[in-house]
Amino acid sequence: MKKLLLLTMMLGMFMLAGAQSPYPSAPVADETITVKKSDLTTDQLVKINTEAATKLLQTKLERYGNWVGVGGEIGTAIKEGLNAVVDVADKFGNTRVGTFTMILVAWKVVGKDLVRIIIGFLFMIIVTVFIFRNYRNMNKRRICTKGRGWKFWLPKEYTIVEPRFYEGIELVKFIHIIALVGSFGITYAIMFG
Repeated sequence: MKKLLLLTMMLGMFMLAGAQSPYPSAPVADETITVKKSDLTTDQLVKINTEAATKLLQTKLERYGNWVGVGGEIGTAIKEGLNAVVDVADKFGNTRVGTFTMILVAWKVVGKDLVRIIIGFLFMIIVTVFIFRNYRNMNKRRICTKGRGWKFWLPKEYTIVEPRFYEGIELVKFIHIIALVGSFGITYAIMFG
């Protein structure tokens, strides 16, 4: 009997410990209730809307502040990195090895184009001089009639010989013009082709 009494007392204690009152003794401040907007007054609606707008603005400001902070950190890191690169490059560029390296890099970047432009200009100058000299010799020619050979002390006299139309000089002039224009085209192809 003693055991039965002990058992009922223990069960009663467990039951009392688990029992709760349906009404809390103190109201909780963070309780959420749902109310229709039509049941609220205009002052309450304005207060709720301003609180929501303020909360939204604060979250946006926090997010933007984080972005600005990250952007500032990235900018500072880039600035410091570039300053370090510039300082090292400046020190390296002042050495003989650095100068040689810069020349090699410049040659790698513009060397081929520079050589092509120089060769193109040389080609244009040589062909233009050749065509103009040939054209000049074809039109009017001076023939030395006195002072040649072993009589080098005599003053030289020249006779000017003009070609005639039937000798084909107009065709030769046209060929010279075509050759000059063609040489400019070839020069352009050498330089920029």
